[in-house]
Amino acid sequence: MKQIISFIFLFISYLGYTQSAYTISGTVFNQNNISIETGEIYLLDKNSTLLKHTVIKNGKFSFDKLQSNQYIIHITSLGYIDQYKKINISQNSTFIFNLKTSSVKLDEVTIKTHKSSITMSNGSIKIDVENSIFESLPSTVDILSKLPEIQISPDQESITIIGKENPLLYIDNQKITLDQLKSLSVEDIKSIELIHTPSAKYEAEGRSLILITRKHDLIDGYKIQLSEIASFKRKFNNYLAIHSNYTRNKLELRTNFNYNQLGFWEAADSDLKILNPPITTQSQVNAIGLRPQFIIGGGVYYQIHKNDYVSGQVNIRTHTDRIPINTNTIFKQGTTENHITTIGLHREKRNHINANFNFNKEITKTSSLFFGLQYSNYIRHYPKSQIFNDTNESGFEFSQNRNQKYEIEVFSGRIDIEKEIGANSKIEIGGTFSEANAYAYSNFEFPNPAKNSLSEYDYQESIYGSYAQLSGHIHTFKYITGVRSEATIVTGSFRNDTYPVIDRKQLRIFPKIQFNIPIDNTKNISLNYNTAINRPGYLNASSISTYINPHSEFSRNINLKSSIIEDLSATFQSKKYTCAFNYSHKKNPIFYDVTYDTINNRVISSPQNFEEESGYQMKISNTATYKFWHTTNSLSLIYNKIKTPNTSIHDSKPYLYYYSNNDFKLMPKTTLSLNFWGLTRQYQGVFEKNPMFILNLSFSKTFFDTLKFTINANDIFRNMDYKNKYTSNQITIQDSFYINRKEIAFTIKYSFDKGKKSSFKNKDIDDNLNRM
Repeated sequence: MKQIISFIFLFISYLGYTQSAYTISGTVFNQNNISIETGEIYLLDKNSTLLKHTVIKNGKFSFDKLQSNQYIIHITSLGYIDQYKKINISQNSTFIFNLKTSSVKLDEVTIKTHKSSITMSNGSIKIDVENSIFESLPSTVDILSKLPEIQISPDQESITIIGKENPLLYIDNQKITLDQLKSLSVEDIKSIELIHTPSAKYEAEGRSLILITRKHDLIDGYKIQLSEIASFKRKFNNYLAIHSNYTRNKLELRTNFNYNQLGFWEAADSDLKILNPPITTQSQVNAIGLRPQFIIGGGVYYQIHKNDYVSGQVNIRTHTDRIPINTNTIFKQGTTENHITTIGLHREKRNHINANFNFNKEITKTSSLFFGLQYSNYIRHYPKSQIFNDTNESGFEFSQNRNQKYEIEVFSGRIDIEKEIGANSKIEIGGTFSEANAYAYSNFEFPNPAKNSLSEYDYQESIYGSYAQLSGHIHTFKYITGVRSEATIVTGSFRNDTYPVIDRKQLRIFPKIQFNIPIDNTKNISLNYNTAINRPGYLNASSISTYINPHSEFSRNINLKSSIIEDLSATFQSKKYTCAFNYSHKKNPIFYDVTYDTINNRVISSPQNFEEESGYQMKISNTATYKFWHTTNSLSLIYNKIKTPNTSIHDSKPYLYYYSNNDFKLMPKTTLSLNFWGLTRQYQGVFEKNPMFILNLSFSKTFFDTLKFTINANDIFRNMDYKNKYTSNQITIQDSFYINRKEIAFTIKYSFDKGKKSSFKNKDIDDNLNRM
């Protein structure tokens, strides 16, 4: 691999050495020095003959392969006066243009456009939320649940990507948590992009990235949005939200308040067969109750100069559960059969606070500095859980009290420096640090005989990272090459032990390479090599456990290790069609496994490191528009094999993932959407999983430009049930988890504003927030 990387860098250097043509580039601003996002750039010779054409992208444009000569640049953008500029080229050059606003009084303008809200480029998927059916959905999580390849967990507490696990979450290239994502107003979102191959600039834990770009439509003024959602699932859910922002001169303030009264419902079945001793158990579990939830956030941004700013942001999310867990179990051992009913009276509190501070400074016109600090705190407290068991209808008996608490706090910092080298390349370097401290407390009280079991576990983790990245283009050939290093120090110890049970020090290097090779104006090939790490969530690496019934318990695992992943992918893009191939190999993947505790006659389920996971994915995707119908389709063939010594390995077979989103523009401001996705049965060596087909419908109507009414029907056939079957440690397990996803929801949103443009910028710099 080292020889390959060395050859690639040598090849790039050779190409750069042999080029003889010049490149010109430029940035286009309006009168307020705000970059213009869209427009057309024409390159003419001195006789005004058209030579080349390009578009403004994020305020910038470039032309390459130019000979030394005199040229004319013609810039045009809707709402601005056209600008012409004569230039003489004898070297690579960069220009800055400022366009003046044009004012034309029109009696009436009617604009009709039909545009697909989902586009694909170089293996990435971009969704334009603004002015689409997605904009009418009640929350950002609801938007993500309807997008290709993205999977939301049943409790909406985590996000996974098909074949890629948990993605990183960014807003405007700035790191956020899922809690902050839930606090973001849908009205603030312009687009969402799913990037499968993040560069070295992003932390090594990122195999994929969800990048959210916000709208910028306020200068001086305010905007307030009120929304009310009535959702009917198995239980009634109500969502109330207020989002506002206020801008004056260089100061911008943002606030949000959400109160959610959630009707909580979860259910699961589990069948286990133990060979030695011969034991079978059948369990049915359900948890039903209310979960009042508050989400509060606020942010401040102050622009010092044109590209210099300071900002800060605080997000708080809290809820309290008083939800009983009921379990019915049939336990058979030999000729003995017992019917056991378990009631767990639980009260749980969860609090999550995240605060950050950002500073951005333009050093020169071609270089900039970013510095950020961040503090995060998460508390999950079960102050007293009372557990009762009834065996063979003999009456409920008190079994035990459990008092458990888990707290994790993380303090982190980041520094990034960017420097443009000429007109064709850019170098980026940076460093990060993260200090995490966790505390897990468990105190179990037993009545017969009277005793208690006390456990206190401390966990400390330090991560120091640095990266260097070079990106640019040589003629039409584009590249991003970089390397990231991360040093990790982990210690874990019980307070009554003399020595720590966990003591690890590791230094890892993560090279990342991306190439884009154009074939013509409509076709290109992308090649990517990526290495990454998947660290266990902080809670899963603790000593917290959950009581299921007298013969079954769920436990975390303090001995979990990180997984190391290698990805190799190739993508061919032709107009609106994409063909992609990806191969990945992972060491020490984390899955749930079971063992039998012979002393307590109990089956323990916990996350474990398996031996390896490997597989490939072939994907074909396209987008198309026909009159009032816009469609996006994706079909993936996936082969995945999971191995571990203690688990029975069966034949792995390819399975299919398919996705289709269809928008029908019935009339102005009225849209009907049909969205469906599914998975065929999955055989992954160790695990066998059930097939699935999910159908969603949405209808949206806007009145008076300020009032939006939406009806969403999700999982219409109630097929979102997850079933998993495998054999491990001489135990055969078949689990079923029933998802409370079938839903009909009515949403009303009203917004009023007075203002123009926003420049709010804020960056989360903790690379480990997704593990909390």
